[in-house]
Amino acid sequence: MKRERLTLAFFIDALGWRLAREFGCFREIAPHAYRQRTVLGYSCAAQPTILTGLSPLGHGHWAMFERVERSELAVLSRFDVLPKRLSSHRRFRRRLLMWHRKRSGFTGYYNLYRVPLRFFREFDISEKRDIYAPRAFEAGVDSVFDVLARERVPYRVWNWKTGLDDALRELDDALVAGPPPRFVLLYTAAIDSLLHEHVSEPDVVADALEKLETKLSRAVAAARESYQEVDVLIFSDHGMAATANEFDLISAIDALGLRQQRDYLAFYDSTMARFWFETDRARQAITDLLQSIACGRVLSDDDLRREGVFFEDGRYGELVFLMDPGTVVIPSYMGARAPVGMHGYDPEHEDSDAIIMSNVPLSPAPTTIADTFGAMIRLCDLEAAT
Repeated sequence: MKRERLTLAFFIDALGWRLAREFGCFREIAPHAYRQRTVLGYSCAAQPTILTGLSPLGHGHWAMFERVERSELAVLSRFDVLPKRLSSHRRFRRRLLMWHRKRSGFTGYYNLYRVPLRFFREFDISEKRDIYAPRAFEAGVDSVFDVLARERVPYRVWNWKTGLDDALRELDDALVAGPPPRFVLLYTAAIDSLLHEHVSEPDVVADALEKLETKLSRAVAAARESYQEVDVLIFSDHGMAATANEFDLISAIDALGLRQQRDYLAFYDSTMARFWFETDRARQAITDLLQSIACGRVLSDDDLRREGVFFEDGRYGELVFLMDPGTVVIPSYMGARAPVGMHGYDPEHEDSDAIIMSNVPLSPAPTTIADTFGAMIRLCDLEAAT
């Protein structure tokens, strides 16, 4: 006997509005499409917004790294005494990350990338707990999983820790063996990884999307074998822009003759840089330099407030510099080589827009990624719980 109803949600990282419409993907299983404005920042800001329905200021997560007085990553700074060729090596960093994960017990997503180890005395991660589980955020902030758990709605979720093919196999088993879920969320970063390297190769992108659509269509068909009614959601957190230019912001700042951790502190992401100042001289010199750079702009406090990322305590930066779409900071603390595609630009840029698709009309229309939370809740008949 078929179970009554299932909400099947597929979270496809970096499936932008323009890309999805250009390639016409997923229209058979989710014909209703809505363009969504993303948030300023990266997935570490966008994913919590999707899962809570709140701005980064509301849920507290904007960047992966924030400045704190006492960092729980400080132990990593002890390894700064090692030769740079070792401490910066990818394999060493991967092992160091695994060691720290085990030592700290952190379940959220973080990476060490190319952040100088000495800076971990001051930089901590914002996502210490798995945001795909209940009680991930501060008191008073509910995610979709908090609501489902409180209302005792059975659900299954697969996040970044499980590869797509493994997750789909486990989903097939869950649909047959039970216990039967009422809500399923399956996240994949496969398209995000592909677009960073191949966004300008339409044949490669089309092939990847076609294969993904085939897999998700099979999952939907399998669900319909077990359930009388299956609601399908396919959504993303942001789009992807092709990169065209590089800018060596680190060298430009270093040329001022100031010293990190004495005069200022900086965090260099791929498309933005965040600064904290120890002296007025450093503040003035860095601000003047940034205002003279043509391929980016200093974001005002009003800009940050409008985007829902103005934190009074300055934990994510006292000054934020954002690159123009298509320009990347190279080198940065994220990498030494420019990716072919990048996100994290102005949310107003057309390539920043996310998408949500469904097999039923969604009302009200979800025009921002924060609205995805409400769409998931309503399809589970839990609107009153929000």
